[in-house]
Amino acid sequence: MSATDTGQAGQEAVGIARSVGEAVGHKVEDIATRSKGAGADAVASVARTAQAIADSVGGDSPAVADYVRGAGQKIDQLANDLRDKKVGDLLTAATEFGRSQPVMLLAGAALVGFALSRLIKAGVAAPAPAESQASPATDVWTGN
Repeated sequence: MSATDTGQAGQEAVGIARSVGEAVGHKVEDIATRSKGAGADAVASVARTAQAIADSVGGDSPAVADYVRGAGQKIDQLANDLRDKKVGDLLTAATEFGRSQPVMLLAGAALVGFALSRLIKAGVAAPAPAESQASPATDVWTGN
């Protein structure tokens, strides 16, 4: 193979790699945007839950209700920020936050990991259907 052929093959390979990279990049961005929207909806749901909790305890504990309402408003603001910002902007903000507050970032990551594990466990540990439960005639505890 001559040097010209090698250079031409290299340029073709670079062109193909660039095309594949662009296609994958667009797909990844699309998936990230959809995930960002789902995450914003989940965060907004938490904010609504906090508001409902604040309303339910408002009569008994107004101070607690105010605290929960304030937290709910901040959570709702987070949901709005997630919807309004681009994925790249969110990653940049997360990187800057991680550099300035590493302990808070680790604590938040641990909290999110715990919440996700509980969600996954709840999904896996679905209740058994009624047909698969033991009948009273074969109850090993009572012997009946």
